[in-house]
Amino acid sequence: LTWLRTNQQLVNSLNVFPVPDGDTGTNMLLTMQAAYAEIANSSERNLGKVAHAIAQGALMGARGNSGVILSQIWRGFARGLDSLDTADIQTLVSALAESQATAYKGVVRPVEGTILTVIKDIAIAAQSSAKKADNLPDFLEKLVAAADISVRHTPELLPILKQAGVVDSGGKGLFIILEGMLRHVQGLGLDTA
Repeated sequence: LTWLRTNQQLVNSLNVFPVPDGDTGTNMLLTMQAAYAEIANSSERNLGKVAHAIAQGALMGARGNSGVILSQIWRGFARGLDSLDTADIQTLVSALAESQATAYKGVVRPVEGTILTVIKDIAIAAQSSAKKADNLPDFLEKLVAAADISVRHTPELLPILKQAGVVDSGGKGLFIILEGMLRHVQGLGLDTA
């Protein structure tokens, strides 16, 4: 959440699809703030229950297309964790696959080159990286790298992005959320870009 807030204006500046209204970063941030509000004062330690609370908060606070899709990503992720106390890498692989499936089902006409492509590429990378990762930070590092590559590839899939000379704003926002998780695990700052 903090890393997304730090990079909110960057994400806003990339926003050209589906409407060039410059609010994707703001919408994703508001969605994540609503998600965080659901767990901010909770003492719940069950990972699955925490994930469901995040998903519920994201759904109720979803703003714009990017926020709605982000809430569906969290919904699928929570479904993949269900009521599990903890998760290992393989469980996270399954949860990310469910995130992808739920996000795609939540859109009437999925468009490649958007946040949907990025969650798909993250889920694929999770599957292929699971056995190569030594630990959770290593696994997360591989997912962040895959998300970065996916985001950089979005203009090849969506001509309007190429014409504007930008990457997909929602995909970049999702990358930033993952990168923020990795930065937190690595003990890096989240308040300055």
